[in-house]
Amino acid sequence: MYRKEIVYDHETHDYAMYLDGELVGFARTYHEAEITLDQLIFELMSGDYFRNAA
Repeated sequence: MYRKEIVYDHETHDYAMYLDGELVGFARTYHEAEITLDQLIFELMSGDYFRNAA
């Protein structure tokens, strides 16, 4: 299972998204960060991420 973490940055007013301790991007809202991380995990689990990256 993947470990998700969303951290608010008071300086930039963005939400940093971490997956297993690695920064994977930023989002404008907490909700957007949740959706983006869930989508990324789904793609990683289904293999679509690696297939599309090639």
